[in-house]
Amino acid sequence: MMVRNSVALSSGWKQSLVAVGLVVAVALSGCTSDGPEAMNSPSHSGADATVVRVIDGDTFVASVDGSQETIRLLNVDTPETKKPNTPVQCLGPEASDYLRQRLPAGTGVHLEYDVERTDRYDRTLAGVYIDDELINADIAREGLGVAVLFEPNHRFHAAVLAAQEEALEGETGLFSAAVDCTVPSQVESAIEQLGAVPAATAETAAEAAGLLTGATTALAAGTAADVLLNRADDSGHAVRSVVGSLVAGKLAPRLSQAKTSAKKHQTVLKKRQKALATQEHEATVRAQAKARKKAEAKAAAAAAQKAAAASQAAVAEAARREKARIAEQQRLARQAAQVKAAQEKADREAANRQTRRAPAPRPTTKTVPKKTSNPYPGYTGPRCYAPGGRTWKPCP
Repeated sequence: MMVRNSVALSSGWKQSLVAVGLVVAVALSGCTSDGPEAMNSPSHSGADATVVRVIDGDTFVASVDGSQETIRLLNVDTPETKKPNTPVQCLGPEASDYLRQRLPAGTGVHLEYDVERTDRYDRTLAGVYIDDELINADIAREGLGVAVLFEPNHRFHAAVLAAQEEALEGETGLFSAAVDCTVPSQVESAIEQLGAVPAATAETAAEAAGLLTGATTALAAGTAADVLLNRADDSGHAVRSVVGSLVAGKLAPRLSQAKTSAKKHQTVLKKRQKALATQEHEATVRAQAKARKKAEAKAAAAAAQKAAAASQAAVAEAARREKARIAEQQRLARQAAQVKAAQEKADREAANRQTRRAPAPRPTTKTVPKKTSNPYPGYTGPRCYAPGGRTWKPCP
């Protein structure tokens, strides 16, 4: 069985579903060509069943003729919650909760079949009715699932597709930008981020770098949003792929415009950052040169001050030494004067003593000096000198 996603192309949110209608009409050749309204009413060719439990948003277990069967709702697909190796997808739990509310255990339902009764997993393929309400379409109407075409089973596709269009127009569930995980929300968030990329308002290179980081992040979000809108085949996220294709008509032009504007601002920011970096580098070089000159001048002043201080110290030392020399000279002079005074006093005292010991003078007689062999006329004998060597007296 081949599965094909059905996408209603939008102008704003929608265009006519002529193309889809043609596909359905051709596929239903030999089958009834009733429209969506007819699909909302069950025929009498199906089977009644009783709900046992809900598995996920588009699958449940029912008791049919006394046997339990797994029922897969035809022509609608909901986000995965139990697929192996696949994370729980956006609004998958909500879709499961919705189906549990609509089909609590013990609820009686009516099953309507199409060309194929089972799929490759041996699940029963059916349109599920409660009275005249087609549950398959109700899920799509709540924005919790999307219309899909299970070839060759077309019977409920038109009704589900019409319900999906209601959700699309009403921006409900998967088509709501108010739900964080949805494609519209992520695209709107990217558009907002892109719109926040400023022009070259930075005053410093660091500020410009920060703005560039923000611009890069915003553009990455824009690229991711582009992927959400333009992914033609997303086997891991089939529902998301359908939603992205459906909302692309409205959101893609805005996203493209926002990306173009952000790229222009990014280019300007890059130039601004480069210019600011150059200016700041030149300013740094000038500041360093100025600081270096200031430091050199300060060092020269310090050296001059040190030299002046050394010179002053040398002069002071010379003056101190000269003062000390003069003081020593004066001290020595005073000492010599004291010695001289003491010597003179001693000499006077010696002279006085000598005078007192001298005999009275004898009468003078004229004698003829004898010739002597003394070679030193006037020699008086040994002399005893006073300290300092300036005065003397005959040795006793």
